[in-house]
Amino acid sequence: MKVRIDTPHMSLWRIEEHHATPPHVHERDFQITVPIYGSCLFVGQQQAHELASGEGFVQYPEEPHELHVEGSSGVIVLQVDRGSLAEINRERPLELECRQKIDPGLLSGEFRKWAAALLLSDSQEPLAVQETETQVLYFLSRVLRGNQTNRRDAAIASATAADRHMAQALDYMHEHYTDKINIDTLAAIALQSRFHFIRSFKAILGMTPYQYMLALRIEEAKARLGRTSSTATEISFDLGFSSTSQFYRTFVKMTGKTPEQFRKG
Repeated sequence: MKVRIDTPHMSLWRIEEHHATPPHVHERDFQITVPIYGSCLFVGQQQAHELASGEGFVQYPEEPHELHVEGSSGVIVLQVDRGSLAEINRERPLELECRQKIDPGLLSGEFRKWAAALLLSDSQEPLAVQETETQVLYFLSRVLRGNQTNRRDAAIASATAADRHMAQALDYMHEHYTDKINIDTLAAIALQSRFHFIRSFKAILGMTPYQYMLALRIEEAKARLGRTSSTATEISFDLGFSSTSQFYRTFVKMTGKTPEQFRKG
């Protein structure tokens, strides 16, 4: 089995079959390779590294490398672009140790969550994809060793100025929640990086920006179901859902009823 999921800033791989790549380079991507069971052969920095379960290797961009996996092993590979990885470590230069120790069970469990979120989310909703990318980055910030503070928590903006900027981001969401909102736009309004904005937002509101946007859409849908004769399909597209099925799934998840059941009371 081989699973590959691509997003704008990273590629997530789970390889559980014979796999071999010839020498190649990634111009902008770091590659983190971790066997979750068995072992693999990773060739990088002009050396061959036999990696056992939980022994990770960080390959820097622009450096040739190759990977060999036997069919009896399982390996997770995370390719993350340089800018995204640097974003979580703005305070210090990005210098990661090449050899890493990463709990294979923890990584495997997190990969399942990321894959499910990306495969089940609406690919046309940038917030959904960007939030999962941030979850991957947060995981890496906690587990990768280097000359950075790996386990630091993002400080919650408590100063008056920071609160005002977050409020402006919320105002923007209330004005544009039926549009395809980009997380970078919200983070810029709040004067934070994407990584810190999502964490601050959830700490303050108890939900992610994408969840908050969906909650706004569903509240408006409930109001329209009560005061208009518009169909569920009309409402779903008016509110920015890419399909009626996505609207139904979200509505049932948040209310426990279908739109028709809600309209009947």
